[in-house]
Amino acid sequence: MTLCKNYNLRKIRNISYISSYIFADRKMVILVEAIKNIKLQLRSAPKTKNVSLFKGVNHIIAKNVHCQEDLPPLPKSIMDGFVVCSKRERYEIKGEISLLSKPPTYIKDNEAYQVYTGSLLPNNSLYVIKKELASASGGTLFVKSESAFEKNFLDIGEDCKKGDIILKKGEVLSSRAALFLGVAGIKKVTVFKKPKIAILPIGTELIGKSGPDLTGFTAKSFIESMMAKAELFDPVPDSVSDISNAIVLLSKKYDVLLTIGGTGVSSKDLTENAVLATGGKIIFKGINIQPGRTTGFFTLSGKPIITLPGNAQAAVAALFVLLPITLQVMGYMPYIKRARVHLKQKVLVEKGLTKIIFIKLIKYDGCTMAEPLNIRPHTLKFLLETDALLITNKSIPKGSLINVLLI
Repeated sequence: MTLCKNYNLRKIRNISYISSYIFADRKMVILVEAIKNIKLQLRSAPKTKNVSLFKGVNHIIAKNVHCQEDLPPLPKSIMDGFVVCSKRERYEIKGEISLLSKPPTYIKDNEAYQVYTGSLLPNNSLYVIKKELASASGGTLFVKSESAFEKNFLDIGEDCKKGDIILKKGEVLSSRAALFLGVAGIKKVTVFKKPKIAILPIGTELIGKSGPDLTGFTAKSFIESMMAKAELFDPVPDSVSDISNAIVLLSKKYDVLLTIGGTGVSSKDLTENAVLATGGKIIFKGINIQPGRTTGFFTLSGKPIITLPGNAQAAVAALFVLLPITLQVMGYMPYIKRARVHLKQKVLVEKGLTKIIFIKLIKYDGCTMAEPLNIRPHTLKFLLETDALLITNKSIPKGSLINVLLI
């Protein structure tokens, strides 16, 4: 992205892990403490696997992938013609170099070999003369003009040199990258395993509605963008026993469970009670972020349970704050895209509060700017307009260079 040149830049670290807030007579945990507690509960070794290129597509690379040998290993023709190592009017045609044959190590000044697109060439090759710019008769090659002497071949290691990094840890193995690795002779790669995440909407009002739960479906799409597997289940009613039974079942089959809804303080908000009824351990209930203050975090038999609010804005905000760090601590590698952009207008944050601000990226004065969206709570317009999230625990002046999460 193009950065602005006309601003007095202020480099801001948007670390959003600070503060405390009182909600329903319960002291809310500050974000740094929340993350510290998550790390204490879930710390695990990296979860990786060694797989074939085909099976590794759309997985995140766990170890740098290096070029094993120069590619191409010898000069390589990019067209049909004749290879030579000098400029002359005529050459003796010594033979041909097919796609499957090994070329001679060197070629003499007065010699030419017929080659094809993809043929490997002698080490001292200088030109591949196009067929239409030369004529052959009686074993002799005649060059028609000076313009025939063009390189027309790839140098040794032009695609990749031995030891070069082809893919870095944290990058996604695409089908095109897998094809290139295959050509480079690499058969297997080490990738991060994909975590399996269950999403459980909670609320009697959701039962019988046509189509999936909106907040759950939104969460599913964002989770899948992190290169994780997500499955959205049918909602369960506001009943401790129904919620508890679903939690027990899903926590056995999935690596992470996200519940949506039932995190408030009314008599119908039963998610916390249901988790505790299963024997789950509370890590925190209530976290000082806005939106998403009623979010909770529990474990059951060592599996994390993140209880998200039912409101879509709050759920998305809390999801991006807590799920990536949770997966990282568990040994997975969520795919999170970031960008450094300039803030179009100042952001005000109360002391002791972490805010998650929905951002629209716009072109302004020749550069990419982050414009905070003025979105009222509970509206769904953010789904259409948001390009990124700004997570910050401090006020930021206009024009500052900031880090945002692309979503």
